[in-house]
Amino acid sequence: MKTRIFFFCLLLSMPLRAQLPQEAALPGEFGTQPAIGYDYFPSRMHAFIWRNWTVVPQSRLAEVLGTTERRVEKVARSMGLPKQQDVQPEWLTSRGYITVLRRNWHLLPYDQLLVLLGMSRTELAWKLIEDDFLFVKLGQVKPYCEPLRYCEPTPEMNRRAATIAGWMKTYGKGAFAPETPRFDFIEDFQTPVSVVDERKESGGEHQGFELRLISSYCADFGDPLLDPELASYPEGLLQRLSSVGVNGIWLHSVLRMFMPVSGKFPGDENAALRIAGLKRLVNRAAKYGIKIYLYMNEPRGMNRAFFASDPVRSEWGGAREGDMQAFCVSHPEVRNWLTSSLASLFSQVNGLGGVFTITASENLTTCVSHGRQGDCERCKNRAYADMIVEVNRAIADGVRQGDPEAKVLVWDWGWNDNEAESIIRRLPKDCWFMSVSEWSMPIERGTVRSTVGEYSISAVGPGPRAMRHWKWAKEAGLKTVAKVQVNASWEMAAVPALPVLDLVAQHAENLSQEATDGVMLSWSLGGYPSANLNLFQNYRTGRKEQSLNRLAEELYGKEAVEEVREGWRLCSDAFREYPYHITTLYHGPQHVGPSNPLYIRPTGYAATMVGLPYDAVDTWRSVYPVSVWIDQMEKVAAGFARGENAFSQAEKKVKGKYAEQVRAERVRCAVVRIHLASAAQQARFTVARNRWIQEKDPIAIDEMRRAANTEMQLVKEILPLVKNDATIGYESSNHYFYLPIDLLEKYISIRFTLSWLDTL
Repeated sequence: MKTRIFFFCLLLSMPLRAQLPQEAALPGEFGTQPAIGYDYFPSRMHAFIWRNWTVVPQSRLAEVLGTTERRVEKVARSMGLPKQQDVQPEWLTSRGYITVLRRNWHLLPYDQLLVLLGMSRTELAWKLIEDDFLFVKLGQVKPYCEPLRYCEPTPEMNRRAATIAGWMKTYGKGAFAPETPRFDFIEDFQTPVSVVDERKESGGEHQGFELRLISSYCADFGDPLLDPELASYPEGLLQRLSSVGVNGIWLHSVLRMFMPVSGKFPGDENAALRIAGLKRLVNRAAKYGIKIYLYMNEPRGMNRAFFASDPVRSEWGGAREGDMQAFCVSHPEVRNWLTSSLASLFSQVNGLGGVFTITASENLTTCVSHGRQGDCERCKNRAYADMIVEVNRAIADGVRQGDPEAKVLVWDWGWNDNEAESIIRRLPKDCWFMSVSEWSMPIERGTVRSTVGEYSISAVGPGPRAMRHWKWAKEAGLKTVAKVQVNASWEMAAVPALPVLDLVAQHAENLSQEATDGVMLSWSLGGYPSANLNLFQNYRTGRKEQSLNRLAEELYGKEAVEEVREGWRLCSDAFREYPYHITTLYHGPQHVGPSNPLYIRPTGYAATMVGLPYDAVDTWRSVYPVSVWIDQMEKVAAGFARGENAFSQAEKKVKGKYAEQVRAERVRCAVVRIHLASAAQQARFTVARNRWIQEKDPIAIDEMRRAANTEMQLVKEILPLVKNDATIGYESSNHYFYLPIDLLEKYISIRFTLSWLDTL
């Protein structure tokens, strides 16, 4: 099975990928779908001030509302909010702006969002289109909002604000207790924890996987190489990743952005600066035995206007898709540009590790990349396999000309599986071949049978597709790479690493038996330097139990090995019951967990890809009957509760650094439990709400009340955990899914809901 929903979303977003004029319309700017009204706040103005109190200075809030700071503070204090503290600057930068944008999506029109974020129209348009499909994550709909201006609160608004303030007092002093600043972990990653001597790339010294590749835990998606500090790749993080066995870091790249403006092919005026940044990054990483690899999704398509602007460029244009047009690699000049550009880049940046290619997915690249070769006169009679081989060969030739030692990993993501054997057997023999390990694995969860696509830790690969493709690759003399998720996946991305080490170890064992040469340890999520990664460092076939016991003793002390191992086993056993389906992974509420509000009326909005789940329970559940989906989520949560208890017992046995490390594992276990239990309760509430609306079934009222009260307890349980650990809720391509103040908003929504239920 392919990840059809993700691919469909990507295709929908493609026509937007244009080079935008200065005053271009923003995506969805003229939408008419009404924004959600958050009835539990006295007004939209109150909701706006609440949601932004910890992320935007009140001076900026006053500017947006067209009023004074004193008035803004008065409204905030009327709801029980404390005096605003210094706001971290990261929220309005490439490190945190997505969190700010998402929380205001239903509150402000674009013109006011620009003021709030301090961005130009061109800058925001570019981010929505290019920042990891951000507009897709926001639902490809901009809700219609009237301009929001300050208005003096009415007596009724003041009464309702006072009610919220009373609820905050009822909640207790923990509501606004001091918290660890968000992004605090990034500061911890600035400096190596110990002196590490410069050494050669360490892959050959290991007896396990030769290549262990990952993305940076705190990578900015945008243009990190233009940052003089290279803050997306701090030395302390590189050192820690090296210490758990990572020897490769990959980053997103667009080839034309490394090419100077020259001739007819595209380039960029900041190309030299990016190359300089890449050189600094390569040298920085080399101190820790790490090589740098580039994501190569090329030649990247351009707006049709680019090809129409010149007769020569017109000759290079291929298949069209919306406003975009592919570069036709059947044209020899296009292939030559691709090869010569990579040769230039690799000859300029000494020590660059290599590239991995993705030739049939995501962005429109060649005429064959989205199966549109029939629309191109040059390509329509050519074979699919010939064209995929051709573009990979052009890339490999360029890399080899620039640096014969660099690696070229060819990834089969999105390929027509019927053509895979023909492609693989004809790839250049010095390429490495990569496939998603767990893809196409059959699973049964709660009596429902389905098939895994990708992003699964709960289903341990390799699956039949990867096994088949690797077999052909080995017969062709290619080295093989498994793309896996080791720390976190879209099954659960709210913690940096899932405490499911038995599953991780089993995957490492299975890949070792397959004599896999390398592993890509994560996509953009999952780059935290963890015990999970450590397992892959020197894994040898047949040593699963020894590896787990050794790791438990090393990290948590000899006294706690038995309890820690029991905790890992219980969590792993539980996670095998996760109701996996790619629709759930992308659209379920598991990432935002208990921060997702309760809606007493249907929102009318569809859940978005790892962004806004709303109340779309029929999307959350995917192929599962809703009762089965709820049962499975609760079954996994119950297993993590047992694992949490085992970690608690371990915590009692150890002291010092061991106690801190066990506590961190226990907290992650608790967070996963709470998130999944909350997903189940949100589904229970929404199903009962819908039944009440349709049938006025009085039993539904009791079911809603029970779900709301359970959610209240989960909010109270998780808030101190989130306050004390800034990694919870963070994921680099989405920034923070939620903040402590969002959990308090959820508490308000619950109290409002319970009051509403009392009137039924």
